[in-house]
Amino acid sequence: MVLLAFGSTALHAQEGTNRDSQRTNSAFPAQSNARMIIEMTTGEMHLTPSTVPAEGAISRWFELRTASVSSRYHFLGNLGGPTTAISNQYQVTFKGRFNFDKSGRYSLEGGLSSGNSFSSGWNSSGWGSGKGQSNLFPKQLFFNAKPVNGIEIQYGGLYFDRGQSTEVTSYDYDGYLVGERITLSRPRNLYFDEISITYGFLGDFNRPDVFGRLHRLGHSNYHEFGVTKKIGNEQIRTSASYAYEEGKEVLRQAIKIRTPVLWLIDSFLFEDYERVSPDPAYGFGVYGEKQLRPRVSAGGGFAQIDRNGLNSDRFLQGKRVYLNVHFRLTPEFVLIAGATQAVSAPPGLPRTRFDMAFEYDVLHLLRKTGLF
Repeated sequence: MVLLAFGSTALHAQEGTNRDSQRTNSAFPAQSNARMIIEMTTGEMHLTPSTVPAEGAISRWFELRTASVSSRYHFLGNLGGPTTAISNQYQVTFKGRFNFDKSGRYSLEGGLSSGNSFSSGWNSSGWGSGKGQSNLFPKQLFFNAKPVNGIEIQYGGLYFDRGQSTEVTSYDYDGYLVGERITLSRPRNLYFDEISITYGFLGDFNRPDVFGRLHRLGHSNYHEFGVTKKIGNEQIRTSASYAYEEGKEVLRQAIKIRTPVLWLIDSFLFEDYERVSPDPAYGFGVYGEKQLRPRVSAGGGFAQIDRNGLNSDRFLQGKRVYLNVHFRLTPEFVLIAGATQAVSAPPGLPRTRFDMAFEYDVLHLLRKTGLF
């Protein structure tokens, strides 16, 4: 609730301010609903939605929402010290849904991707550290129903609902769970834009195949209650949640603010978590991002994490600064780089990480066929 009040104050500070829109190349449009680099989940490549029409010949029955192939250089170690890993890795991601009805109210959704654990979405190519891998796993598969407007029900192998939090303080983007969720989207009646309730099983961290975890649907060691609120034509987005994780109780909050009045950054994100029990602790992340050119965006931040957990393996225990760069080479090809350096970390943990990924949007090509 503190973040909601802060968001209203920040919005009033921006009222009455105008900024000339930047000139953009028509092939690389700038849009007000652009996501930040740190918000890009597994398989996502673009900061703005695709301009290619999504309606295809088979879209009535099947919608392919994500199809991407990526290759990256990965370094993990210490500057001037020992190297933990240096390798080439690749990632394959497909996400889609089968519609049972024309309006898409009832569907079966799923995700297929590389990576052999809860916090892994990449396979080793065999070059450098690690043996070559060829694993692809169906990590999500769930029934989705929208019986009436403003109510959505999901059951099966699910994605996480993180609100405005990212994998810095919440769950890794490659993570998974099985269970059930109901989401209410009726702000006129309930004030919040979304209210979500999730019950399920969180575990099997080395068993990414959803078919090997669906038997857990009869078990529950995890539940989460979350709310989100948008303020001022989505200039400000906030979220708050309570999660029970097999004996652990965690509170999370996040606020994202579009900052057109500032010269240095276009968007700002603050997120935090507080573990209430057992072993109370606190962690947070702060991040800002700027579109430098129509094709280039860059951002930087700081994260403080109290212990290694289910968040991104890029942000281990300690205090870290990090940088991200997103360069859209063509509508299909994207270059993404990320550097992370610990300023304080326990002995034995790597302090330096660098990733440079070259990604190809297969979906962009497939939609040109008119099928998808």
